[in-house]
Amino acid sequence: MSKDLKDTVKEVSDKVDTAIDQGKDTLKDTADKAKDSLHDFKNDAKDSYHDLKNDAKDSFHDLKNKANDHFSGFQGKAEDFAATAEDEFNRLYGDEGKLESMVNFVRDRPFLSLGVAALVGIVLTKMIRCCGHK
Repeated sequence: MSKDLKDTVKEVSDKVDTAIDQGKDTLKDTADKAKDSLHDFKNDAKDSYHDLKNDAKDSFHDLKNKANDHFSGFQGKAEDFAATAEDEFNRLYGDEGKLESMVNFVRDRPFLSLGVAALVGIVLTKMIRCCGHK
Protein backbone atom coordinates (compact mmCIF):
# COMPACT_ATOMS: atom_id res chain seq x y z
CA MET A 1 0.00 0.00 0.00
CA SER A 2 1.16 3.37 -0.74
CA LYS A 3 1.62 6.01 1.77
CA ASP A 4 -1.07 8.20 0.19
CA LEU A 5 -3.56 5.38 0.33
CA LYS A 6 -2.69 4.70 3.95
CA ASP A 7 -3.13 8.36 4.78
CA THR A 8 -6.44 8.49 2.92
CA VAL A 9 -7.72 5.37 4.71
CA LYS A 10 -6.56 6.87 8.01
CA GLU A 11 -8.34 10.15 7.25
CA VAL A 12 -11.53 8.34 6.24
CA SER A 13 -11.28 6.17 9.35
CA ASP A 14 -10.81 9.27 11.53
CA LYS A 15 -13.76 11.00 9.84
CA VAL A 16 -15.94 7.89 10.36
CA ASP A 17 -14.89 7.73 14.04
CA THR A 18 -15.65 11.44 14.40
CA ALA A 19 -19.04 11.01 12.69
CA ILE A 20 -19.83 8.03 14.94
CA ASP A 21 -18.85 10.04 18.03
CA GLN A 22 -20.98 12.97 16.84
CA GLY A 23 -23.88 10.59 16.13
CA LYS A 24 -23.54 9.12 19.62
CA ASP A 25 -23.51 12.59 21.16
CA THR A 26 -26.51 13.67 19.10
CA LEU A 27 -28.39 10.48 20.00
CA LYS A 28 -27.52 10.93 23.68
CA ASP A 29 -28.67 14.58 23.60
CA THR A 30 -31.92 13.57 21.87
CA ALA A 31 -32.50 10.78 24.40
CA ASP A 32 -31.85 13.19 27.29
CA LYS A 33 -34.25 15.73 25.80
CA ALA A 34 -36.89 13.03 25.31
CA LYS A 35 -36.34 11.84 28.87
CA ASP A 36 -36.68 15.41 30.18
CA SER A 37 -39.81 15.97 28.07
CA LEU A 38 -41.31 12.72 29.34
CA HIS A 39 -40.48 13.70 32.92
CA ASP A 40 -42.08 17.13 32.39
CA PHE A 41 -45.14 15.52 30.82
CA LYS A 42 -45.41 13.12 33.76
CA ASN A 43 -45.21 16.00 36.25
CA ASP A 44 -47.76 18.03 34.29
CA ALA A 45 -50.11 15.03 34.21
CA LYS A 46 -49.74 14.55 37.99
CA ASP A 47 -50.39 18.23 38.60
CA SER A 48 -53.46 18.17 36.35
CA TYR A 49 -54.76 15.05 38.10
CA HIS A 50 -54.35 16.63 41.54
CA ASP A 51 -55.96 19.87 40.37
CA LEU A 52 -58.94 17.99 38.91
CA LYS A 53 -59.24 15.86 42.03
CA ASN A 54 -59.20 18.92 44.28
CA ASP A 55 -61.70 20.74 42.05
CA ALA A 56 -64.04 17.76 42.14
CA LYS A 57 -63.67 17.49 45.90
CA ASP A 58 -64.38 21.22 46.33
CA SER A 59 -67.40 21.02 44.02
CA PHE A 60 -68.77 18.05 45.93
CA HIS A 61 -68.37 19.87 49.26
CA ASP A 62 -70.05 22.99 47.82
CA LEU A 63 -72.94 20.89 46.54
CA LYS A 64 -73.22 19.11 49.87
CA ASN A 65 -73.27 22.41 51.76
CA LYS A 66 -75.89 23.87 49.41
CA ALA A 67 -78.05 20.76 49.83
CA ASN A 68 -77.70 20.96 53.61
CA ASP A 69 -78.65 24.64 53.56
CA HIS A 70 -81.58 23.97 51.26
CA PHE A 71 -82.96 21.01 53.18
CA SER A 72 -82.32 22.37 56.67
CA GLY A 73 -85.37 24.61 56.19
CA PHE A 74 -87.44 21.58 55.23
CA GLN A 75 -86.23 19.72 58.27
CA GLY A 76 -87.41 22.50 60.59
CA LYS A 77 -90.78 22.68 58.83
CA ALA A 78 -91.15 18.90 58.97
CA GLU A 79 -90.35 18.89 62.69
CA ASP A 80 -92.91 21.66 63.29
CA PHE A 81 -95.52 19.77 61.27
CA ALA A 82 -94.78 16.53 63.14
CA ALA A 83 -95.13 18.29 66.50
CA THR A 84 -98.42 19.90 65.43
CA ALA A 85 -99.75 16.59 64.13
CA GLU A 86 -98.74 14.85 67.34
CA ASP A 87 -100.48 17.53 69.43
CA GLU A 88 -103.63 17.26 67.32
CA PHE A 89 -103.58 13.46 67.50
CA ASN A 90 -103.16 13.57 71.27
CA ARG A 91 -105.97 16.10 71.53
CA LEU A 92 -108.35 13.93 69.50
CA TYR A 93 -107.31 10.44 70.48
CA GLY A 94 -105.42 10.87 73.73
CA ASP A 95 -106.76 10.12 77.22
CA GLU A 96 -108.05 13.69 77.51
CA GLY A 97 -109.20 14.01 73.87
CA LYS A 98 -112.76 14.90 72.83
CA LEU A 99 -113.22 11.81 70.71
CA GLU A 100 -112.05 9.54 73.51
CA SER A 101 -114.44 11.24 75.94
CA MET A 102 -117.34 10.78 73.53
CA VAL A 103 -116.48 7.12 72.90
CA ASN A 104 -116.29 6.50 76.65
CA PHE A 105 -119.67 8.24 77.16
CA VAL A 106 -121.34 6.07 74.50
CA ARG A 107 -119.68 2.93 75.85
CA ASP A 108 -120.68 3.70 79.44
CA ARG A 109 -124.26 4.86 78.65
CA PRO A 110 -125.45 3.15 75.46
CA PHE A 111 -129.21 3.67 76.01
CA LEU A 112 -128.83 7.33 76.88
CA SER A 113 -126.64 7.81 73.79
CA LEU A 114 -129.24 6.10 71.61
CA GLY A 115 -131.96 8.34 73.07
CA VAL A 116 -129.92 11.50 72.43
CA ALA A 117 -129.24 10.38 68.84
CA ALA A 118 -132.97 9.70 68.30
CA LEU A 119 -133.93 13.10 69.75
CA VAL A 120 -131.39 14.89 67.55
CA GLY A 121 -132.71 12.96 64.52
CA ILE A 122 -136.30 13.97 65.26
CA VAL A 123 -135.39 17.64 65.74
CA LEU A 124 -133.40 17.69 62.49
CA THR A 125 -136.25 15.99 60.58
CA LYS A 126 -138.78 18.56 61.82
CA MET A 127 -136.44 21.41 60.93
CA ILE A 128 -135.92 20.07 57.41
CA ARG A 129 -139.67 19.54 56.85
CA CYS A 130 -140.54 22.92 58.24
CA CYS A 131 -137.98 24.79 56.17
CA GLY A 132 -138.47 22.65 53.09
CA HIS A 133 -142.18 23.60 52.61
CA LYS A 134 -141.63 27.30 52.48
